[in-house]
Amino acid sequence: MEKSKALEALKEYAIDPSVYLKKWKAKTGKKILGYFCTNTPEEMIQAAGFLPVRILSSRDTISLASRHLQSYSCSLVQSSLEAGLRGELSYLDGTVFPHTCDSIQRLSDIWAENLRFPFHWDLVLPVKLHTESARTYLIHELRRFRKGLEDFAGRPVSDEDLRKAIALFNENRSLLKEISRYQAQYPGRIRPSNLYALIKTANFMAKEEHNPLLKEFASQLGDGQPFRPGGVRLFLAGSVCDQPKIYDLVESCGASLVGDDLCTGWRYFAEDVSSAGDPIVSLADRFVRKVPCPCKFNPEIDRADRLLQRVKAAGTQGVVFLLLKFCDPHAFDYPYLKERLDKEKIPSLLLEIESGGLPLGAMETRLRAFVETMES
Repeated sequence: MEKSKALEALKEYAIDPSVYLKKWKAKTGKKILGYFCTNTPEEMIQAAGFLPVRILSSRDTISLASRHLQSYSCSLVQSSLEAGLRGELSYLDGTVFPHTCDSIQRLSDIWAENLRFPFHWDLVLPVKLHTESARTYLIHELRRFRKGLEDFAGRPVSDEDLRKAIALFNENRSLLKEISRYQAQYPGRIRPSNLYALIKTANFMAKEEHNPLLKEFASQLGDGQPFRPGGVRLFLAGSVCDQPKIYDLVESCGASLVGDDLCTGWRYFAEDVSSAGDPIVSLADRFVRKVPCPCKFNPEIDRADRLLQRVKAAGTQGVVFLLLKFCDPHAFDYPYLKERLDKEKIPSLLLEIESGGLPLGAMETRLRAFVETMES
C-alpha cells in the first residue's frame, strides 16, 4: 500500500506545488486564484472557472519582505510576501484575503500595492458567528464575492455551477476524512509524512485530479503488511503546519500520529457543504457550523470540548501543540486548551515553529523526551 502510484505522485507534487501549478495552467489555460485561510469558500472560485490554491510558502531566508513588514510578523506572512516579491507566485492571477488575523488583513494592503495581480479581493467575513445578523451579513458578503468573481471571469456564476463545485469538494473532503479516520484506527499503516502529502496536495491541486488519486490510495487501505502498532499515539494541534520535517520527527521518535486539529489538516476538510437549497446559503451555513479558529467567536461551539472529543476518540496519549511563531490568536488560545487537557490528565507539549531553519535537534530532543515520559 505504501508503494501506491497515487501516493508517489502526491508526494512528488507536495515537494514543490509551483511545478504542478505551472504545468496545470499551461495545460488548461485557466486562471489561478491564491487565497489565505481555510475560511475561504473555494467552491465559489471553482464555480467561476478558476483554480483555488492556498498560499503556504516556507523558506529559509527573508530579505525583500522585511522591507515591508515588522520583524514580529509571523513566518506565514513573511514567507508568502517574500515568495510574491521574488516572482515565485507568478502563476497566480489574483489573491483572496479573507478576514482573519490582523497580520493577514494588513498584508492585503501591502500585497495589492506591490504585487498588483489582476484580481484582488478582501472577503470581510464576520467575527461573531452566533447571531442571525452575522449570518445575514455573511450571506450578503458571499453574494458580493460572487459578483466580483463574475466580473473577473466575464460570465455569470450560476447556482448549478456552485452545486457542481460543492459536490466536487465534498467528495474530496469525504475521501480525506476516510483516510484520516483509518489513520486513527490503524496509525501504523500510513506514515505521518505520507499523510502530510495527501492533505497538503488537497490545498492546491485541482480536485478533478486530486480526487481520483485519493480514491486509488483509499482503495488500497488495508493492503500490504499487517498492522504494526507504532508506539505512543500523538495528536497535533495548532494553526498552520507546512513543515514535512515535523511529521518525520513524529516517526523518528517512535510515535504514531492518530489525528490533528490544524487548519492545514482536519479543520480544512472536517465540514461538508449541504447540497440542498441556495448554494450561497449552504456555504454560509458551513462557515457558521465549523469549529471556530481563535480569530472567530462562537460561544455555541466550544473549541476545547470539540478538541477533547476528537483527542479521546482517537485514543490519544499525548497532544503536541504546534505554535507558529508570532501567531497571537493561537498563542492566546493555547493556555485555555492546555488547561482543559490538564484537567483530563492528557499530557501536552508546546513546540514553536516557523518557516525555514527549524531547530530540529532541539525539537527532536523535546519530542523524544515527551514520548519517553508517556512510554514509562
